[in-house]
Amino acid sequence: MRIRSFAVISAILFVFMVMAGVGFSQTASGNLAGTVKDATGAVIPNATVTAVNEDTNISYSGKGNSSGDVLIPNLPYGNYDVTASSPGFTNYTLKGLHIEVGKSSTANLTLSVSSATSVEVSAVAAVSLDTTSANLTQTFEPAELKILPSATVGLGVLNVSLLSPGVASNGGIGAGTGPSVGGQRPRNNNYTIEGIDNNDKGVTGPLVYIPNDAVGEFSLITNQFSPEFGHSSGGQFSTSVISGTNKFHGAAYEYFQNRNLNAENVPAGQHQPNPRFDYNRYGGQVGGPILKDKLFFFGNYERQTTGQSLQSYVCTPTAAGLTQIQAIPGLNATNVGQYVKYTPASPSQVDASADVACFNQATGPQTISIFSGTGNSGDGSGTGNGPVLSANVGSPSYASGTQYNIPVGNYLVSSPTFINFGALTTSGDWTISPTDNLRVRYLYNSNTQQDTAAALPVFYQPLPLRYHLVSISEFHTFTPNLTNEFRVGFTRFTQTYSAGNYKYPGLDSFPNIYIYDQNGLDYGPDDNAPQTTVQNLYQAVDNISWIKGKHNFKVGFDGRKFIAPQTFTQRVRGDYEYNYLTEYLHDLAPTSFGERSTGNFVYYGDQTALYGYVNDTWRVAPTLTLNYGLRYEFTSVPVGERAQSLNSAASVPGLIKFSSPQPQYTNFAPRVGINYAPDGKTSIRAAFGIAQDVLFDNLGLLSFPPQYSSTNDVGTTPGQPIPGDPNFLTNGGLPAGNGALATFCQDGTGPGTGVPCAQDLSKQRAATAAYMPDQIIPYAETWSLGVQRVFASNYTAEVRYVGTRGIHLPTQIQLNVQPKVNAGNQLFTSLNSPALIETNANASNLAQIVAGSNILPKYAAAGFTGKITSYQPYSGSSYNGLQTNLTRRFQHGFLLNASYTWSKTMDDATAEVFSTVLTPRRPQDSQNVNADYSRSALDRTHRLTVAAVYDLPYFKHSNWLKKNIIGNWEFSPIYTYESPEYATALSGVNSNLNGDSAGIDRPIINPNGKKGTGSGVTPVYSINLASNCGAGVATCNGNLVGYTAINPNAYYIQAGKGTLPTAGRNTLPIRPIDNFDLSASKRINITEGLAIEFQAQAFNVLNHPQYTAGKIDQIDLTSTQGTSTQFQTVSNPAFNHPELLFNPNARQMQLAAKLSF
Repeated sequence: MRIRSFAVISAILFVFMVMAGVGFSQTASGNLAGTVKDATGAVIPNATVTAVNEDTNISYSGKGNSSGDVLIPNLPYGNYDVTASSPGFTNYTLKGLHIEVGKSSTANLTLSVSSATSVEVSAVAAVSLDTTSANLTQTFEPAELKILPSATVGLGVLNVSLLSPGVASNGGIGAGTGPSVGGQRPRNNNYTIEGIDNNDKGVTGPLVYIPNDAVGEFSLITNQFSPEFGHSSGGQFSTSVISGTNKFHGAAYEYFQNRNLNAENVPAGQHQPNPRFDYNRYGGQVGGPILKDKLFFFGNYERQTTGQSLQSYVCTPTAAGLTQIQAIPGLNATNVGQYVKYTPASPSQVDASADVACFNQATGPQTISIFSGTGNSGDGSGTGNGPVLSANVGSPSYASGTQYNIPVGNYLVSSPTFINFGALTTSGDWTISPTDNLRVRYLYNSNTQQDTAAALPVFYQPLPLRYHLVSISEFHTFTPNLTNEFRVGFTRFTQTYSAGNYKYPGLDSFPNIYIYDQNGLDYGPDDNAPQTTVQNLYQAVDNISWIKGKHNFKVGFDGRKFIAPQTFTQRVRGDYEYNYLTEYLHDLAPTSFGERSTGNFVYYGDQTALYGYVNDTWRVAPTLTLNYGLRYEFTSVPVGERAQSLNSAASVPGLIKFSSPQPQYTNFAPRVGINYAPDGKTSIRAAFGIAQDVLFDNLGLLSFPPQYSSTNDVGTTPGQPIPGDPNFLTNGGLPAGNGALATFCQDGTGPGTGVPCAQDLSKQRAATAAYMPDQIIPYAETWSLGVQRVFASNYTAEVRYVGTRGIHLPTQIQLNVQPKVNAGNQLFTSLNSPALIETNANASNLAQIVAGSNILPKYAAAGFTGKITSYQPYSGSSYNGLQTNLTRRFQHGFLLNASYTWSKTMDDATAEVFSTVLTPRRPQDSQNVNADYSRSALDRTHRLTVAAVYDLPYFKHSNWLKKNIIGNWEFSPIYTYESPEYATALSGVNSNLNGDSAGIDRPIINPNGKKGTGSGVTPVYSINLASNCGAGVATCNGNLVGYTAINPNAYYIQAGKGTLPTAGRNTLPIRPIDNFDLSASKRINITEGLAIEFQAQAFNVLNHPQYTAGKIDQIDLTSTQGTSTQFQTVSNPAFNHPELLFNPNARQMQLAAKLSF
C-alpha cells in the first residue's frame, strides 16, 4: 500500500515538474489583462500592448490573440502607462493603471482607424476590476499603509486586514496570530513576503516583520482563491517590499508613545496611575537607481526600544496575614517558607465592595481560611465555615481544627521590563534584458526582550528571538505568450524560553503552583518554559504561464524543506493546582489538578512539503471567463512524530495501534470560478473551491510516546498520590524523567540489574499518555457569489455571499476517558429542595459515582489506565456570511474603504491547546465531540468598519506660507463595530467526574431563570442513606444525592459533582467593540523634493470603555490562558461581569515625525 501511494505521488509530482520546471510560488506580482477593440466594438487581433512602469521606466510587452485578448503576467506592483498599437490604427495610451499583487487588473483598450490627421490618444485609467478570476482580493494602497492608525502599531500593515469584508478579530482565544477569515480559525492563514513562506510552523502566524514605511503593497485574498494559492484555507496575506526607482528617495522617521499620552487602562473599579511606558520606533530608508532604467536598490532599518512596567492586581495576604500564617501550628515549614518568600504582601485588607482580585466573599472583608489540621471535615461538601469559592462546592475537604481567617488584599504587581527590536529590510531589482528581470530581498529581525508570562515578576526571564528571510526571483519571457517565474527562498527563526535557576527545597525543579482561593495566582516561571525553537526553511518555486488562443494556462510546483528541532515538554516541571491555600500549606497532594510530564527530548519538526497546480483561464467570450484548475498538496509527517513507533509493542489489535503516522497522499483541491463582465464596470462572480490547511508542530510536540515522555496525574495514575495525600512536595511531588529513553521492564530485569529486559506491557501501557493518528489534513470548502460595480471612475461597490465549511479540524480529546456520570446515575439539581430529604435505598449518591472508573472499559482491560491525550480530526465548522464593501481609490485627496459583514459561525472546537479559558480546549465529554457543536468563539454576528484618508484640499495652490503653515493637513479615521465574542459559562467543578480540570464543565440551564444570572448550589442529603457515613456522621458523599440552587431565579445553575451539565458552549457574551481611531498629519514642504511631516495617532480616541478579551484594532495573538475564570463561573460574585476582569482598551496616543525626500 505504501509503495503504491509513493508511486502515485511520484507520478503526480513528476508531471508538475516536467510542466513547471523547478517549483511553484504564492504569486508576488500582478497581471494585466484586457481586450483590444476598434471604435465599432470589433476585436483587433494580434495587437501589441506595452506596459511601462511610471517609477522605473521599465517596459513589459504582450501580444494579443485572434480574439483581441491580451495578458501580460508577472508585473511588479505599481502604476503603469499601457499603450496598444496595431497597423492601421492610432496608438492608444491608458495612463496610471494600477497593478496590484495577486490580482489581474483589466484594461480594455479601444483604437481608432488612423488617418493623415490622427494623433496619439491618451486617457487616465479608472478603477480596474478583476474580470478573469473569482479571487476575493483586497489590496491596500501606500496612502493607507503610511497613515492609517492601525498600520503603524503592532504587526503593522497586517492589521489593516481587519478592514476587509469577511474578516473578524481573533478575540481572546490565543490560538494563532491573525484574524478569523470567513469563519476559519486564526491558525488557518498563510503569510508570504515576496512569495516566500513567512509562517511559523510551530504554532502558525507570521514570523518576519516589515515596517509599514517599508511596505510597497499589501493584499489579502479571503477564502476563495485560484489554484496557485495554497498552504492555508483562510486568508492569503501577501506583502511586498518597496523597490528603488529612477529617482533617489528616502526618509527618516520616529514614532513615539509614552504613558502620559494614554488614559488609565484598568478594569472597572480599579484606579492606578499609568505605569511606565516609553516606546520609540525610529528608522531611516533610502532607495534609487544604481543604473538608470536597469538596476535599483532600497534599504530600510528600524529600531524599536520599549521600557515599561507591567501592572496587574493579584490577591495576596497582608503583611500581618503572612506573619499570622507563619505562626499557625501544623503547617509544612518548607511550603510556608517558599510561600512567604515569593508572596508580596498586600498593603491592606480589601472589602468586597472595592475588591478587584480576590472575590472570596460576596460581602465584607476578604479572607482566606487556613486550618490547623487536615482531617476530613466530614463529607467533602461544605460543612465547615470556610468561604464559598468558585473552585469547589463548599469549603475545604481537608480541613480540621482551628480556623484562621487570614486577611487578604489587592497587591499591585509592577515590574520593569524591556524590549529591544531591530528590523532590516532591503530590496534590489535588476532588469537584465527586455526578457529577464531579477528581484532580490533580504530581511532580518532581532528581538531581545523579557518573558513576562509568569504571574509574578520575580519569575521573569530573558527571551531572545532572531529572524531571517531571503528571496531571489527571476522572471523570464520566452515569447510574449510564454513566461516563467522562478524563485528560491530561505527563512530562519530561533527562540529560547528559560525557566531560570529557581530552587524549591526537596524538588528537582521549581513547579507551577496555583492557589484558587487567591484567584488562581500562579507561583512559578512561565508555564511553557523551558522551550527552544529553531526553524529553517529552504524553498524553490516556479510558475509557467502560457497563452494559447482564448486560454491562459498556468502550471507550477513548490518544493519546501524544513529543518526544525524543538524542545518542549508540557508541564515538565510539574503543574500543581490547589483549590485552597490551606491544602498547599499542609503539603497535601493537589486537590484541583496535579500533572507532570517526564522527559525533555528534542522534537524534530523536519519535513518536506511538495505542492503543484494546473489552472486554465478560458476567455469563453469577451464578457465571460471560466477559471478552473486543480491543486495538489503533499506534506510529509514530521520526523519527531515518527517516534511513536517506539511504543509499537503497546498496540492492541482492534483497539489502538502505535506506529509511525502515515502521510496523506490524496490531497487534491479542485477549484472553479466563473466571471461575467457585461461591461468594463460590472463583474458577477461565482466560485467553489477546496483548500487544504496544515497541521502545526505543536501538536506533535505535545504527543511524545512514553519512551520519550509520559504523564503522571494526581489521582488517576497508578502508584502516584491521590488528592489530599500528605507530604506531597516533601516526597518530591510527581516524578521527573531522567533524560534517557524509558524502558519498561519487569521487576529485576533491565538496566542496572545485569538481567536482560523482560518487557512489561502493563507498565508501558499505563505510562502511555499520547497518541498520534495517521495524518489527516484539515481542509475547507468555500462557495461564493457576488457582484462588483465601478461607478464615478473611482468607486467600487461589492456585495457577495460567502460560505465555508471546515472539515477534519484538529481537536484535543482524551481518547480513553469517559464521564463517571451518565443519564442513569446522575444526581438531581433542584431549584428549591430542602437540605435533607427522604429517598429510597437505591438512590444514586456521590460516593457511589466517584467509585466508578473514568477510563473506558476496553482501554482499562488492555492496561491503558492513564489518560491518553490525542489531537484527532474530529471537529468541523460552518460559516455563512453576507459581505459588502465600498472603496474609493486615492484620487483628489480622498480614499474610502467601508466594509460590513453579517455572518454566523458554528463549530465544536476552536482552540486545540490550552491557550484560553474563554472556550475550553477539550470537549466536556471526549466521547461525544458533536455535543459541543454551538456558536463558535470566533462568531461575530455584525462587523462594520469604515476607514478613510482625507487630504484637505484647502490652500493647495496658495503661496508657500499659506500652503505649508495653514494647509497640507491629512486625516485618517477608522471606525469599527463588532458584535461580542462569546465565552463559555462554567460550573467551576468537574461535574461529570471524568477527571478533567475545573475549567471545562458547563452549568445547568434553568429556562425560566433570568438570563445572564448565575447561582451556586448547596448539597442535598438523603436521611435514608445516612448509614453510609459511619457512626456519628450525619452527612457525607455516601448520602449526597443532589443539589439545590442558592438562587432559584438564576438562568445558569452550577452543576455540582455527579451531575450532567445542560448548557452549551459559548453562550455568555463578553462586550462588543465600538471603537474610533484617528490619525492626523501635518506636512510642510520645505522644498519641492524635501518635506517634513508630523503625525498623531489616537487609538480609541473617544476613550470609550471596551471590556474585551482581545485587541480591538490589531491582529496580535491575545492568550487568556492565565486569565481568571471568575466572570465565567456561575457561583462567583464576578459572574457575567467582564468589566471586572478585562481592561477597557483605553485611549492611547502616538506621535510621529518624518523627513522625506
